[in-house]
Amino acid sequence: MTDEPTDADNRSLGEIAESLESTLMADLGETLVGLASYEDGEYDVLYRDEAASSQYAASDIRAILEHIQLEAIGTAVYEEYHGESLHATVRVYDTLVTITVPVEETTGLVVVVRNDDKHDPYSIIETVENAV
Repeated sequence: MTDEPTDADNRSLGEIAESLESTLMADLGETLVGLASYEDGEYDVLYRDEAASSQYAASDIRAILEHIQLEAIGTAVYEEYHGESLHATVRVYDTLVTITVPVEETTGLVVVVRNDDKHDPYSIIETVENAV
């Protein structure tokens, strides 16, 4: 991840993600499984709950983040079709929920939480958007 400022404000994505980590830890506690950022082909895993993510090797996590970034490249097309902004993509699995919040076309944040019905994905999206 680079330390260049995003268009959203004059903080780098790294600075935004670091402040977001403490906010999410306070808000979500043990529900938080992971926090990562992606920017122009670079990936940074800021937080990873080892117990909840032990089935994933570092290479698996990198591949997942690469696919998330590739999917985000097409966001502008979907926004054009719908005539409004895409705020997030949420993937719900049996035990995990992955929330991707794009910042720019090749920049975004990924939050992974336990699928335990303790936290609303919309409130997590709002927390991430407020951090940006």
